[in-house]
Amino acid sequence: MNHQERAIVVWSTFFVISGSVFMVAFLFSPVVGALVTLAYIFMYLGLSAVFVMVFREIENVKRDTVGKLKERKEELEDVKKALSAKYFTKKLDEGSFRDIMKDYERKLTEIEVKINRIEKKK
Repeated sequence: MNHQERAIVVWSTFFVISGSVFMVAFLFSPVVGALVTLAYIFMYLGLSAVFVMVFREIENVKRDTVGKLKERKEELEDVKKALSAKYFTKKLDEGSFRDIMKDYERKLTEIEVKINRIEKKK
Protein backbone atom coordinates (compact mmCIF):
# COMPACT_ATOMS: atom_id res chain seq x y z
CA MET A 1 0.00 0.00 0.00
CA ASN A 2 1.52 3.34 -1.02
CA HIS A 3 1.47 6.58 0.99
CA GLN A 4 -1.62 7.92 -0.72
CA GLU A 5 -3.64 4.76 -0.02
CA ARG A 6 -2.50 4.71 3.62
CA ALA A 7 -3.47 8.35 4.07
CA ILE A 8 -6.91 7.64 2.61
CA VAL A 9 -7.44 4.68 4.96
CA VAL A 10 -6.33 6.69 8.00
CA TRP A 11 -8.47 9.64 6.93
CA SER A 12 -11.53 7.43 6.45
CA THR A 13 -11.03 5.72 9.81
CA PHE A 14 -10.81 8.99 11.70
CA PHE A 15 -13.78 10.34 9.79
CA VAL A 16 -15.93 7.37 10.88
CA ILE A 17 -14.71 7.55 14.49
CA SER A 18 -15.33 11.28 14.81
CA GLY A 19 -18.74 10.88 13.15
CA SER A 20 -19.65 8.28 15.75
CA VAL A 21 -18.53 10.59 18.56
CA PHE A 22 -20.69 13.40 17.21
CA MET A 23 -23.68 11.12 16.86
CA VAL A 24 -23.33 10.34 20.57
CA ALA A 25 -23.12 14.09 21.29
CA PHE A 26 -26.25 14.57 19.20
CA LEU A 27 -28.10 11.95 21.26
CA PHE A 28 -27.32 13.77 24.53
CA SER A 29 -28.07 17.28 23.28
CA PRO A 30 -29.80 17.49 19.90
CA VAL A 31 -29.29 21.23 19.29
CA VAL A 32 -25.62 21.39 20.29
CA GLY A 33 -24.94 18.03 18.70
CA ALA A 34 -26.48 19.10 15.41
CA LEU A 35 -24.48 22.34 15.28
CA VAL A 36 -21.25 20.58 16.19
CA THR A 37 -21.94 17.84 13.66
CA LEU A 38 -22.59 20.36 10.88
CA ALA A 39 -19.43 22.28 11.76
CA TYR A 40 -17.34 19.12 11.59
CA ILE A 41 -18.95 18.04 8.33
CA PHE A 42 -17.92 21.34 6.76
CA MET A 43 -14.45 21.02 8.26
CA TYR A 44 -14.03 17.48 6.88
CA LEU A 45 -15.26 18.53 3.45
CA GLY A 46 -12.71 21.33 3.41
CA LEU A 47 -9.91 19.07 4.60
CA SER A 48 -10.89 16.44 2.04
CA ALA A 49 -10.62 19.02 -0.71
CA VAL A 50 -7.17 20.01 0.59
CA PHE A 51 -6.06 16.36 0.62
CA VAL A 52 -7.18 15.92 -2.98
CA MET A 53 -5.34 19.07 -4.05
CA VAL A 54 -2.15 18.01 -2.24
CA PHE A 55 -2.19 14.52 -3.78
CA ARG A 56 -2.77 15.97 -7.24
CA GLU A 57 0.12 18.39 -6.76
CA ILE A 58 2.39 15.54 -5.65
CA GLU A 59 1.48 13.62 -8.80
CA ASN A 60 2.16 16.72 -10.94
CA VAL A 61 5.59 17.16 -9.33
CA LYS A 62 6.42 13.50 -9.95
CA ARG A 63 5.31 13.77 -13.57
CA ASP A 64 7.34 16.97 -14.08
CA THR A 65 10.40 15.43 -12.45
CA VAL A 66 10.22 12.33 -14.63
CA GLY A 67 9.78 14.53 -17.70
CA LYS A 68 12.86 16.60 -16.83
CA LEU A 69 14.91 13.48 -16.12
CA LYS A 70 13.91 12.00 -19.48
CA GLU A 71 14.87 15.24 -21.23
CA ARG A 72 18.26 15.16 -19.50
CA LYS A 73 18.71 11.53 -20.52
CA GLU A 74 18.02 12.42 -24.16
CA GLU A 75 20.53 15.29 -23.96
CA LEU A 76 23.21 12.96 -22.61
CA GLU A 77 22.49 10.40 -25.33
CA ASP A 78 22.83 13.15 -27.97
CA VAL A 79 26.17 14.21 -26.46
CA LYS A 80 27.34 10.58 -26.54
CA LYS A 81 26.45 10.36 -30.24
CA ALA A 82 28.34 13.59 -30.94
CA LEU A 83 31.37 12.32 -29.04
CA SER A 84 31.26 9.03 -30.93
CA ALA A 85 31.25 10.94 -34.20
CA LYS A 86 34.27 12.97 -33.06
CA TYR A 87 36.08 9.80 -32.03
CA PHE A 88 35.41 8.06 -35.35
CA THR A 89 36.61 11.12 -37.28
CA LYS A 90 39.81 11.05 -35.13
CA LYS A 91 39.11 14.41 -33.47
CA LEU A 92 39.21 12.70 -30.05
CA ASP A 93 41.80 10.18 -28.82
CA GLU A 94 40.75 6.77 -27.52
CA GLY A 95 41.69 7.33 -23.86
CA SER A 96 39.75 10.58 -23.60
CA PHE A 97 36.83 9.02 -25.44
CA ARG A 98 36.66 6.08 -23.00
CA ASP A 99 36.91 8.31 -19.93
CA ILE A 100 34.20 10.65 -21.19
CA MET A 101 31.94 7.75 -22.20
CA LYS A 102 32.32 6.14 -18.74
CA ASP A 103 31.25 9.40 -17.14
CA TYR A 104 28.24 9.74 -19.43
CA GLU A 105 27.24 6.09 -18.89
CA ARG A 106 27.38 6.65 -15.12
CA LYS A 107 25.18 9.75 -15.44
CA LEU A 108 22.70 7.91 -17.69
CA THR A 109 22.50 5.03 -15.23
CA GLU A 110 21.84 7.43 -12.34
CA ILE A 111 19.04 9.08 -14.30
CA GLU A 112 17.48 5.73 -15.24
CA VAL A 113 17.53 4.63 -11.57
CA LYS A 114 15.86 7.87 -10.49
CA ILE A 115 13.17 7.51 -13.17
CA ASN A 116 12.51 3.89 -12.16
CA ARG A 117 12.24 4.80 -8.47
CA ILE A 118 9.76 7.59 -9.14
CA GLU A 119 7.66 5.45 -11.48
CA LYS A 120 7.58 2.55 -8.97
CA LYS A 121 6.16 4.86 -6.29
CA LYS A 122 3.17 5.70 -8.49
